[in-house]
Amino acid sequence: MVAVNLRLSESGGEPEKGVTQDQISELVDTFYEQVRGDDLIGPIFDEHVRDWDHHLEKMKRFWSSAVLRTGTYSGRPMEAHRRLPGLERRHFDRWQSIFTRVTDDVVPDTAHVFQDLGRRMGASMIMRLLIDEDG
Repeated sequence: MVAVNLRLSESGGEPEKGVTQDQISELVDTFYEQVRGDDLIGPIFDEHVRDWDHHLEKMKRFWSSAVLRTGTYSGRPMEAHRRLPGLERRHFDRWQSIFTRVTDDVVPDTAHVFQDLGRRMGASMIMRLLIDEDG
């Protein structure tokens, strides 16, 4: 598995061509609409996300920083996920399945960019969370 070391709070680097902020916004809104209706991971999000508007804006900044290199995101995703009791690989697999479907629908020309990054981040989180649990 490949660990992902992104410096998302820093701008710079080449933004991904063909991706716009409007596409990121639509992608995030559509993805979380699907997530909230999912029987496996929806309840986890509903239990832990208190302010959906804030969460969606944060995720838009995350993807903008990751893909467009805007440097607008600051946060600690690993710490946020570490605080969620009972996360298992199947939760990450479901997240990935929904994400793949939504990116294929919403941003078909650049879906691979989002999907590759999502896979790498998920693999890194699974690896780190499982190591932390075992060690």
